[in-house]
Amino acid sequence: MHIQTVNYTRTFNLGNYSSEKIGVEFSLNQGESANKALDIARELVEEYHKQNVERLKSLGYFYDEVIESAPTQSKQTLAEKTKSFIDSCKTKEELKAWELMSKSKPELLEHYNNKLNTL
Repeated sequence: MHIQTVNYTRTFNLGNYSSEKIGVEFSLNQGESANKALDIARELVEEYHKQNVERLKSLGYFYDEVIESAPTQSKQTLAEKTKSFIDSCKTKEELKAWELMSKSKPELLEHYNNKLNTL
């Protein structure tokens, strides 16, 4: 049996949900080693990937620093947030929407009543 072609393909993870697929195919002559051709193919693919990563780095494709994600929750407590909402009310009608919630905590009720007196 004579192997006529050898194909080597590898997919490299580039991070950030990206990848690159690099492959090479050789035609073999009678008497040439398929194993040696595969070794050469693997070396070519890996060397090309290494060069390509360097090129992508020079183009700014990769980030050098980790980007810190924004916090998903506020550091304020529910009572502090409620006080902020109460403070932002411009009319008694707006403030009335916070009356029921304010009754659940004495400190909120006091804040609510103070705001009500200023309107």
